Amino acid sequence: MEKNAKKLLDKYRSGHCTPEEIAVVEAWYLQLPFQKEAPDHLLIETSKEEVWNRLKPGRQSVKLVTVKRIAIAASIILCFSIGLYFITGRSTLPVTAKTELKDILPGGNKAMLTLADGTVVNLDDAKNGQIASQSGIIIHKTKNGQLEYIIKEIPNAPVTGSNTISTPRGGQYQVSLPDGTKVWLNAATTLKYPYAFAKKERVVELNGEAYFEVSKDHTRPFKVKTDAQTVEVLGTHFNINAYRDEALVKTTLLEGAVKVSNASGTVKLHPGEQSKLNISTAKLTLNQQIDLDKEMAWKNNIFSFDNDDLQIIMRQISRWYDVDVVYQGKISTEKYVGEIPRNSNLAEVFEILELNHVHIDIKGKVLTVTRN
Repeated sequence: MEKNAKKLLDKYRSGHCTPEEIAVVEAWYLQLPFQKEAPDHLLIETSKEEVWNRLKPGRQSVKLVTVKRIAIAASIILCFSIGLYFITGRSTLPVTAKTELKDILPGGNKAMLTLADGTVVNLDDAKNGQIASQSGIIIHKTKNGQLEYIIKEIPNAPVTGSNTISTPRGGQYQVSLPDGTKVWLNAATTLKYPYAFAKKERVVELNGEAYFEVSKDHTRPFKVKTDAQTVEVLGTHFNINAYRDEALVKTTLLEGAVKVSNASGTVKLHPGEQSKLNISTAKLTLNQQIDLDKEMAWKNNIFSFDNDDLQIIMRQISRWYDVDVVYQGKISTEKYVGEIPRNSNLAEVFEILELNHVHIDIKGKVLTVTRN
């Protein structure tokens, strides 16, 4: 194996590296997320020994599948810098496809609010300030493009009725509920909630993915219901991924304590833990070793992949860029690791996947994916 950093980098650029040498160069790039320029050989030289140690015989890193994972991760990290072209020398995307993909921009703050009386408000177009009033509760759009409920007066009689906020594919939104609970909604997500919570409990319904910072109220538990489970808390921070096209419903706890229940049983979570509900078997399990940064990446405007297959990646891309995805031929089962900012246009995303032999054809907003 070539151990001179400059020669190794030249060998990499010419496409003559062995899998182990590719892993060395690209594993180094994993240490430089979101660098604006490619490193020179002197910087590679300083960290070479650490990389070599990770690739010693018997270490899991030597496996070919890991080399492939490292490759996409390195490409992802560099895809927004001159480093990508420094490594590859050229783009592999056809010019016409690249042009069309550049026109597909990432998502942003978009949502529709449906009031109890059936009135639908497009929050994209709504001006800042008061949007509506319901039984002494003011619905207000802030200058930051968020939705909040302000209680001006306590109604004399019990109030019934729900509001629904829905983000489309390519949308996200933040809402402060009537009790002060803050909710961040990911793309293609619907949250239904009463515009005045009951005296004994606070119940909302979720389809999609949302992060909750629940206002503490020990007299009224806060419950999040999805199609397959119920999460109950008093006051805490947690994330629920409950898309109907995913095989798992994942509940991740960051702060406080929650209880996750379904027909098969109950799991109690502590901070840093996650419950997984298998939709096909209805089995509820506890995962005590999770990467919180990965689970919360979407809220921090990042795609984060860790041992994820191509279909998982494409479902996230479909939701965020509002595109339809179809597959042609055998679907790859390889796993990928890496990060990519969600503010990238779609052409930049597919520059990365093309480097890993994932090819696409685009017609309008339909992407056909093939794999060599």
